[in-house]
Amino acid sequence: MNTKTKIGLAKLLYHALRLVGVSRKRIILRHGVRFDVDLAEGIDLSLFLFGSFQKWVIDQTLLPNKDNFCAIDIGANIGAICLPLACRYPGSRIIAVEPTDHAFKRLQRNIELNPAIQSRIKTIQAFMGDGSQAAAPGMIAYPSWRLDKVAGERHSVHLGQAHVVTCPTLSIDGLVEQEGLDHIDFIKIDTDGHEFEILKGARTTLERWRPVLVFEFCFYENEKRGYSFADFSAFFNSLNYDIWLCDRKTRIPDEAAARRVVPELGSCDFAAVPR
Repeated sequence: MNTKTKIGLAKLLYHALRLVGVSRKRIILRHGVRFDVDLAEGIDLSLFLFGSFQKWVIDQTLLPNKDNFCAIDIGANIGAICLPLACRYPGSRIIAVEPTDHAFKRLQRNIELNPAIQSRIKTIQAFMGDGSQAAAPGMIAYPSWRLDKVAGERHSVHLGQAHVVTCPTLSIDGLVEQEGLDHIDFIKIDTDGHEFEILKGARTTLERWRPVLVFEFCFYENEKRGYSFADFSAFFNSLNYDIWLCDRKTRIPDEAAARRVVPELGSCDFAAVPR
């Protein structure tokens, strides 16, 4: 199912809830985590109806069961991944990175609603890349998938609402050094097509700490930037990683295999796992 179809179905669900009188804004409790949600936002609606967003990321059976679990959540948005991870790992240290003011403020709000796990998450407002830029003036990001009618620019495919990014840029390697991290167990990257630039700035971290990495991949966003799945495959192969579907049942060795599972004008989450 492509992204536009998913958004269309989400709109139907949102309007059905509004018709029966469900209030748009509320605080919810899902699997031990509180969220301040706006049901007109796609991620929030998923949390409200299904209890999670991208559950397969949180439920990675590949993640170690350890007290000092350390993760980096890139494209943290409102905290739908980092908060459940912090709840799952009592001794965890999680760095949540989000570039846009809109989502960053909501991320901080949701962390504040969960004082028992608040100390496990550090938020950083930055635009992640390969480390070649000092700042990201005027770049556009799409953190908000509105299900109602709002003014402003929208993404041509997934209909996300555009937000201007003016924050500093960081690479993963730079972030690890800046925060003094002495190990990394897990990295999640969901950045609307900027994933490969971010990976290029993570080579030292991946070589040294060998974390499991989950990343979003879509052909149309990468092709706009001149990348193919072959670039991802070659990058991970050079580091002795394999690419899998997140259920770890299907390995994705090449572009032909990727095209069989990534919908046209849609995306798929893959797991890169050390051999």
